[in-house]
Amino acid sequence: MSDTATRAMTWLIQLSDKDENLREQIITQLTSAVSNASTTAVAAPTLAGTINGGDILVHARCTDEDAGMLRVSVDDVLAQAPVDSVDSVEYGATPPVGAAHLSGTRQTPPPTIYRALLLRVDDRATPEQIARFERDLLLMPVHVTSIATWQLSHVTDAGGPTEWTHVWEQTFTDLDGLRGQYMAHPIHWGVVDRWFDPEWPENIVVDRVAHSFCALG
Repeated sequence: MSDTATRAMTWLIQLSDKDENLREQIITQLTSAVSNASTTAVAAPTLAGTINGGDILVHARCTDEDAGMLRVSVDDVLAQAPVDSVDSVEYGATPPVGAAHLSGTRQTPPPTIYRALLLRVDDRATPEQIARFERDLLLMPVHVTSIATWQLSHVTDAGGPTEWTHVWEQTFTDLDGLRGQYMAHPIHWGVVDRWFDPEWPENIVVDRVAHSFCALG
């Protein structure tokens, strides 16, 4: 994560035309669009196993001064593309003062996978419930050693049909680290899942979630 970036943006883009060559052309255009205004940028096809995560994942970090140019650049590309739907979120590139515990880095081999989970917490959830939920999510990197970097963020601006409230993002050493160790770990299904499962009394995550991931580099 860049020292100069202050704002992060993520787009999950669903295409109406599934032609792979066309998708690659759009990704090339998006890569050019975000690279000019970003300190860090990813634009890539999503991988098998993505849920509500689109065909293309774009993630960028930039300064506040460049945020407007970044939005316009991406919008210009999408206006010319066969887009079915877009989910987008904006949030701080780093946690706010006093909340450094919301992100972290582990010494690992260079990560090869970027993953973002977009979710919406019920408006009726209390601050205490939300704090407990966030603490449980942040237990994941303690136990899942394939996570290289992580950040839990509150969404400041959401686009698309869902009013997203949180972004939970990580990079992983490899795909098995996400599909295997992360998804199958007891901390996931024994502690974290109850916040997402409507059959549990702790459930506060409502509507659909968007689980999207792509290769880095």
